[in-house]
Amino acid sequence: MLFSKKTNDNNQWKLEYEDTVYKVYDWDKNLTGYFFPNYDKTKETGDNETINGGDYDFDEETEIIDKMNKENIVVFGGNLMLPMIKLYLLDNQDGIDLDYAINTLEENVQRTRRWKEWIQLNYERFEIIGNSIYTAREDRNMLSILLGIDASMTLGEKELLNKLRPLLDKLHEDKMI
Repeated sequence: MLFSKKTNDNNQWKLEYEDTVYKVYDWDKNLTGYFFPNYDKTKETGDNETINGGDYDFDEETEIIDKMNKENIVVFGGNLMLPMIKLYLLDNQDGIDLDYAINTLEENVQRTRRWKEWIQLNYERFEIIGNSIYTAREDRNMLSILLGIDASMTLGEKELLNKLRPLLDKLHEDKMI
């Protein structure tokens, strides 16, 4: 089609900064995960003001972190939190059939093993230095995986997205997210 915008990649991820955290959205505007930068509050800011680490109250710390993000400060590493498995077993008022419970657990074990294998195959490429599993705050049936990333990153929605896009694309391509 003449003058149409041709894109080879329909995966248009979006990061949105909110309350010191970056929310990760997919191309359908679905919340896919969260990115938590490792904020080092001992960096120099752009106006040559030194921010010293120490005891800050919540508002002061948030203000410092917001300033770091506005000034696109370089940080080292962070954590990407993504959904890993959905249990479908908890908080069921009617009870659960034993076969259903066994099948659900087996499927989730397989998916968890896929995550382990994926990390083993890709940790070097994406500078993944560790992982942890958490129960999602909003859904006790959801387990999330936190991937520790050990890389230099520039704060800012576009800047961080440029760094995280290859990882997000690979996770999507491999049907992990």
